[in-house]
Amino acid sequence: MSSIDQYVVALRGVTKVYGSSDVEVHALRGISVGIHMGEFVSIVGPSGSGKTTLMDIIGCLSRPTSGEYYLGGKDVSRLNDDALAEIRNNEIGFVFQTFNLIPRLTALQNVELPLVYAGVPARERFRRAQELLESVGLAERIHHKPSALSGGEVQRVAVARALVNRPSLILADEPTGNLDSTSEAEIIALLKDLHDKGNTIIIVTHNPSVAGQAQRTISLKDGHVVSDLSKAPS
Repeated sequence: MSSIDQYVVALRGVTKVYGSSDVEVHALRGISVGIHMGEFVSIVGPSGSGKTTLMDIIGCLSRPTSGEYYLGGKDVSRLNDDALAEIRNNEIGFVFQTFNLIPRLTALQNVELPLVYAGVPARERFRRAQELLESVGLAERIHHKPSALSGGEVQRVAVARALVNRPSLILADEPTGNLDSTSEAEIIALLKDLHDKGNTIIIVTHNPSVAGQAQRTISLKDGHVVSDLSKAPS
């Protein structure tokens, strides 16, 4: 792998072991991967391959057992919980299969929430959340609660929320897993548009058609990278 400074995400020899010395589960076994700013990458593999564990480490939700993880050139492998929480809120946007919106809040309030945690003033929160909801096609739905939105609309709210802090990285964990085919196509089109605008996007997915939309596909098996393939420029 080249110099760390070339990558927004760089992992060197990352391992993750769960359990005790008596019963250890080796989820990741020496992963070394670099992802450049502006790439659109999918991570695939069978159940138990280490996809979710790798996503958790990239998203600063978990620390590696050994090895190094650099985000934007900074070693975040051994940061404490407070420092990791700050990175998650300011530098990473998350899109989950289960949406993770708060039911009692409107679309606008859900998108504003990361800005509340970041201490952004109310007027600026409203402006940025409204602009993002308009950009994902929900200008007329900003005051609706999740229960009044379709699955595709709810996921678009989640995408807007992921973008509101202007993160350097967007992580999407099975973002179309709970959607019908029409909504799936809408979300993939939205993610591709975000990538075209310069965003770095990493998707974890079981869906080959979703994975195939990315520029590059990293395949895992038994905690190892078994292939790392990029599409030829079209």
